[in-house]
Amino acid sequence: MPSSPFCRRPDCDVAQSGVCALRNDPIESCSEYEPEEAALDHGEDEGELEAPPRPVEPKLTLHRSDMLNRSELWSMRKAAATTTVSLVGDVKAGKTTLIAALYGAFCKGPFAGYTFRSSRTLTAFARRHHKALERSDLPLPATDRTSRQDGVGFFHLNVVRGTGQHHLLIADRSGEDFRAARRDTSLIPALWELAMADRICFMLDAGKLARPETRSGYKRKFKQQIWALLNNGAIPDDAVLEIVSTKLDKLATKPSLVPVLDELLDFENVIAEEFRTAGHTIGMRRICAMPRSNFGVGMIGLEELFQGWLTPRPLKDVAPLPANAPARWVDRMLTS
Repeated sequence: MPSSPFCRRPDCDVAQSGVCALRNDPIESCSEYEPEEAALDHGEDEGELEAPPRPVEPKLTLHRSDMLNRSELWSMRKAAATTTVSLVGDVKAGKTTLIAALYGAFCKGPFAGYTFRSSRTLTAFARRHHKALERSDLPLPATDRTSRQDGVGFFHLNVVRGTGQHHLLIADRSGEDFRAARRDTSLIPALWELAMADRICFMLDAGKLARPETRSGYKRKFKQQIWALLNNGAIPDDAVLEIVSTKLDKLATKPSLVPVLDELLDFENVIAEEFRTAGHTIGMRRICAMPRSNFGVGMIGLEELFQGWLTPRPLKDVAPLPANAPARWVDRMLTS
């Protein structure tokens, strides 16, 4: 019998019978057993087969959907024409409430003649709007105020009217920053978003005008805020200035649903005349974005405010002025 390729003993037929001639069990424990692994056919182990290469899928870049910071802002403004609105106001003047109300309006469908198309800041909008919902379990609708530690951020809306798209950026900064800049004008250069704003809205808290104990002091501080920014060059010459009076529900004595605007109207006229005399034009708007003192008043003025923000502005004349008695012939072409 030929020797087994698995055993050095010539009389062992372990290769045919599977039984060791020396009765070793298991077979591997036999000192004469020496399998030639290269000669064995172990078959194909599916688990060890090399997996086929997966097709390379294109990488998708997902925006984080939070408020836009300064670095994200510039790239976006280069890609599309935008309208930038800056909200200026003291603590709890209604800036965040206004932003949440606009988002909530578009959640229900078209608003103010515009249809929602997209937003780079949906998560930020939803966070501001959450506490105004019934499911937030709050006894009254509310919104978190912007923290000074958050710095300045921008909300983005892309809306459509007809065949035209409109990109709107709304700057949101803590009222504590504006209060500090009013008291210390050396802090005004840090309010860099004002320099790029197309519209600057000064948020006037009508609720503080309704209370005699806060009325006079608030009027003084409100005008001081505007003058501090104007006199220190923080506001562009071509920016549209508006005073947006908020919280009209606090001027409506229950059960009446009509706000008593006498005190507000008097202050609006005084401040408009004061700045007009100094060569500044300031528009007036009134809103109630989230009624709490008198729910029956409802939402007032939001549509008109939003439409005003997106009203096209006349293009600037960038043609060079003709030279006075130019010496070169080429410069004289502008005088013809």
